[in-house]
Amino acid sequence: MSKYIATIKEDPKTGELILPIPDELLAEVGWSEGDELVWEETLICEESGEYPGYTLRKKHDDDVI
Repeated sequence: MSKYIATIKEDPKTGELILPIPDELLAEVGWSEGDELVWEETLICEESGEYPGYTLRKKHDDDVI
């Protein structure tokens, strides 16, 4: 499994937040520039315990957000 670290940026014109995703990761997960993504809170469960986390996935046409 690969590990990536990214810094959230702000578009100076619109104020929208941008998460730059490396091309290698886009290819690995089958995403393309312009895909709409869903950011969800989740609970991460590991041997050391449980803690809050997040998932990022491609939005599907049947998603209700």
